[in-house]
Amino acid sequence: MQTRYQYGTLTLRKRKAGPDVWQWRYLEGGRRKAILIGTTERLPSKASALRAIESRRLSLNANHAQMPFRLVKLGALIDRYIAEELGRVRHDTQISYKSMLSKWIRPKWGDVPLTSVKTVPVEAWITSIRRSPQTRGHIRNMFHILFQSAMRWELVDGNPISLVRQSRARQKIPRILTPKEFRALLSDLAEPYKTMVLVAGCLGLRASELMGLQWGDIDWDNLTVFIRRSASGSHIYETKTEQSNKPVPLDSNLAEVLLRHREASAYKAPTDFVFAGDSGRPRWRGVLFRDHIQPAAEKAGIGRIGWHTFRHSFSTLIHDMGTDLAVQKELLRHADVKTTMNIYTQAMAPAKRRAIRKITQKLLEA
Repeated sequence: MQTRYQYGTLTLRKRKAGPDVWQWRYLEGGRRKAILIGTTERLPSKASALRAIESRRLSLNANHAQMPFRLVKLGALIDRYIAEELGRVRHDTQISYKSMLSKWIRPKWGDVPLTSVKTVPVEAWITSIRRSPQTRGHIRNMFHILFQSAMRWELVDGNPISLVRQSRARQKIPRILTPKEFRALLSDLAEPYKTMVLVAGCLGLRASELMGLQWGDIDWDNLTVFIRRSASGSHIYETKTEQSNKPVPLDSNLAEVLLRHREASAYKAPTDFVFAGDSGRPRWRGVLFRDHIQPAAEKAGIGRIGWHTFRHSFSTLIHDMGTDLAVQKELLRHADVKTTMNIYTQAMAPAKRRAIRKITQKLLEA
């Protein structure tokens, strides 16, 4: 354990050519070290340079017995979280987290010491943000994650965000498509987008799960689809939760549609993606939705929809058909039973298959 807390020394190095640079000198393991922090173009003041080294100083003194917590600012915590923890989450989640940190949390709280972050002021600030309750809830959760990391690094003794109250109730009801609207959308879609939307609507898959589906995930003999991965652009991940990994029944009518799609596809191997792009890799779901599915929805008179509209519609249809709550939860593959108001622990496979048969026939009928 270090006997002395390392603040280090920050100096400005003059250069004959180009902008001057900030240099930080410190001791590590009894040896003197020095690193360049950045130019005066990027860090015009000493205060900005000090903020830039704060997260490095935290890591350097991680095992120090007398860390001066009152000096640790939230900006340093954010920098350390980005450097050490952000890479553990999915790529699309990283983008979302970085956006919340840079747009909301850092500008307001970056220069505030961790010990000065209190529950009530944070709650008042989040409430004042002129965004939807869901967005404010995401910001609150990001703040909570930051302090959980701070607790693990022993920078604070508790998480003040745990007591921040923030409703994430939706301002409007999610868009739901009726079977008639769904078929109208299909009629204005070309392949393979028509089959993609049909699979999403009949199985209730998330967009990333749809893009990550491979031919080897389909058991044609037993008419079952296994959800083994998700794809976001060029990134492939495991499924969202353990519950998401559960198999889904495949109706024979939808199986015929998929077989016809396979015959027309250039990629048919078990490890090939069902809806591969020209390169054989998963398609970019945002781009194809913007360029193909949304224009078809507007042409059909449906208006603005999103990828999750198909999952919401699937959930509503199986509910309206009188499907048992336990079966609904199993088909939607929710991890939290409260999400689908589950009151049972298991759903029988025949009941799930009957529900899938009904919804497929409903969406396919002329």
